[in-house]
Amino acid sequence: MARWLVTQGDRQFSASDLAELKELAKSGKVGPGDMVQPPGATDWLYASELPELKGLLRRSAAAYDEAPAESGGGVTLAIMGILAVLIVIAAGVFYHYATTIPGKDDLHLLGKDQGGLDLTEMLVTASPAQMRATPDNNGETVATVAKDSKVQLLGKRKGWYHIKASNAEGWVPVDAVVPAYFFADAATREDYDPIYNPDRYVFVKNSSWMQLPDQKRDKVTIFSFLIQNKSKFDMTDLTLLATIKDKDKKVLETKEIKIEGTIPAFDAAMVGTLSPDKKDKEGVKRFLTSNYFSELAAADETLNLRWAEGVEVKMESEGFIEANIDLLEVRAIPKKLDEK
Repeated sequence: MARWLVTQGDRQFSASDLAELKELAKSGKVGPGDMVQPPGATDWLYASELPELKGLLRRSAAAYDEAPAESGGGVTLAIMGILAVLIVIAAGVFYHYATTIPGKDDLHLLGKDQGGLDLTEMLVTASPAQMRATPDNNGETVATVAKDSKVQLLGKRKGWYHIKASNAEGWVPVDAVVPAYFFADAATREDYDPIYNPDRYVFVKNSSWMQLPDQKRDKVTIFSFLIQNKSKFDMTDLTLLATIKDKDKKVLETKEIKIEGTIPAFDAAMVGTLSPDKKDKEGVKRFLTSNYFSELAAADETLNLRWAEGVEVKMESEGFIEANIDLLEVRAIPKKLDEK
């Protein structure tokens, strides 16, 4: 039987068929902001995007007038949290402007007491927000940021934003802040969503791995893959996660891999390894996007002798039979969309 998967907050469940999904929508157990994966599909859609549910969904006060045009294959549960708290927490700050919905050229009016908000800035809604050294609840608290403070986005890793405040730099949960673009018109929200949800637009494709005899001896695994960017913004500051598992699917080891370079808007790039010069005894391998390496090699052709396609990762565990590469962190490079 064709099952429909539903992601709602921190839980996931399924409907046995379309009829059951419709009943869930009618009863309010599935809302317009919930994510739904149709049978046989790999991408997730907002429930409000499904024509089968048109007219059946109950709208909440925090829901958008329109869902984004493309789900990009998933959504972080924390974004749902942001939508839920907009009225309760942020309304006090923005109530004065609630009678009009600004476009991207008018967002400087929002957060006027904080000097105005750019589309790449956010207001803290937590009281206060705990800024941590690492993107997890057990990370050391490096600073606290007062409610209604303006902060700058530096990157995103799953349910955490890397931010810069006036007093420090660190990580906060995505539901501890409200991005400026949430208060714009639907077209602006859709245009600028990749800035705050870059992980929904960047994908690791065609990944594979191998170990030749000499590489196995040195415990080096070669990962080959393509990184695809489906957004209007260039993407950079990529961190990938290499994972190896045994025959029982048990994770043996993970390793973070930082990638230098960018993935251009609506484009893709391979990733390779640039080995250090043999004369540099303290040199380390660098992992670069193919387009970034081409720029470097244009200025120094000798780099081609040290370049190899694929990412060479040293994994200490032995006996693994499965290896994967996944996106862990990424940042969109802000720009005005009318820029060339």
